[in-house]
Amino acid sequence: MSSEKKGHTVKLKFDFPEQLCCEVYVPNLEDWFRTTANEFRSWVGKRRILKFEGELGTENRSSYYEDYDGPTYLFGTNKKINASKYPQHKVAFVNNKDPREAKRRPYEQI
Repeated sequence: MSSEKKGHTVKLKFDFPEQLCCEVYVPNLEDWFRTTANEFRSWVGKRRILKFEGELGTENRSSYYEDYDGPTYLFGTNKKINASKYPQHKVAFVNNKDPREAKRRPYEQI
């Protein structure tokens, strides 16, 4: 047996404050949807982040959305891509395959 680590072994770069609310626009549903920072950084399409003004715990505190125009990365990597070369309104995956999809064993039910 091998004790070699598999899967994501590289620390991902985030060019935005990942703790804030990240949203992506899905045109066929005509709405914005909250997503994880990992999917947000790989979304090919409109993206926005919820930001805050004012001091925490005061009445002057307000929130607003700001469009995000940062780099787009292949999902699970630090490889920047030219988003215009990928399908719009989707997460950009390496080889266009979602690594999160479950692989069923032959004896498992569908």
